[in-house]
Amino acid sequence: MTNQPYDHVLTEMLQTASELLVQKPDAEWLFWTTFLLKEIQSIAPAQSYLDLLAQLQEAIAGQLAELAS
Repeated sequence: MTNQPYDHVLTEMLQTASELLVQKPDAEWLFWTTFLLKEIQSIAPAQSYLDLLAQLQEAIAGQLAELAS
């Protein structure tokens, strides 16, 4: 059993966004990913956004380490 939250609407929307993103040239992926982060930043409390970025940084480091092994 996982402790991960699940929302079928949000999951479907993010899967669709991911599918659309990877249809763009690789050079645009960073732009669209950071666009999403900026959208979150514009509506999230500042400390919550900072916490998100720190957690995201750790998650990315973990994925990089996993892919490197």
